[in-house]
Amino acid sequence: MEPWLSYALIAMLTGGVAMVFAKMGMGGADEHVALVIRTGVLFAMVVANAWYAGALKGLRVIDNKTLTWFILAGACTAVYWILYFKAIKTADVSVVATIDRAGIIITVLLSYFLLKEPLTPRLLLGMGTILAGTLILIWK
Repeated sequence: MEPWLSYALIAMLTGGVAMVFAKMGMGGADEHVALVIRTGVLFAMVVANAWYAGALKGLRVIDNKTLTWFILAGACTAVYWILYFKAIKTADVSVVATIDRAGIIITVLLSYFLLKEPLTPRLLLGMGTILAGTLILIWK
């Protein structure tokens, strides 16, 4: 198995588990406090991982354009998490997570238009399936 595929599968597993754990903690905490705790743990683990890998030295060589993209990505992630935690506080995490995954459609379209990545028939079929599932969940 290709290393990237192993990483992606483990990320999928841990991402799914993380959302269930977050929902389990929602009964006893405000969603904003829950997000602060989760983000604090995330930050500590990411810094520890970068330090262990010796990658923190690379901070000095990041140019302004690269930094701008990372700041924009961080801002989008913050909005995403704030709204995601608000949604799972009051709704079934299984439904919210499934609707959330429709964001893959946005990712694929932006990667096609901005990064010039190919749109293959298999990818289009996968996107269509995700869109269909999302519409089924939100249809009243």
